[in-house]
Amino acid sequence: MPVSLDKTPQLHLFVAVVTDADTDRATVHHVGITDAFYYDDQVNRAWEVKWATPGSAVYLVVAGDRSAAYREARKGDSPDELINPFFTTPTTALPA
Repeated sequence: MPVSLDKTPQLHLFVAVVTDADTDRATVHHVGITDAFYYDDQVNRAWEVKWATPGSAVYLVVAGDRSAAYREARKGDSPDELINPFFTTPTTALPA
């Protein structure tokens, strides 16, 4: 049987702080990857950055890696159909 080093792409939930989302002036101030154990910590950190950054907002972003998360965060929240599985799937089934 052949062996492959190809990886199955995984999506991760990030929390981001952005000003002027979905505009050409969008600026990402913070992106933190979440997991089942540190979700609350990342959300709290995002709110700290939001409170310190006038005009910013907190967004949930689904992406394969941090670079993609920055690109997606500039648009604002990811679509609900991408976000919802992170809140409806048992934590044992989510990637760590």
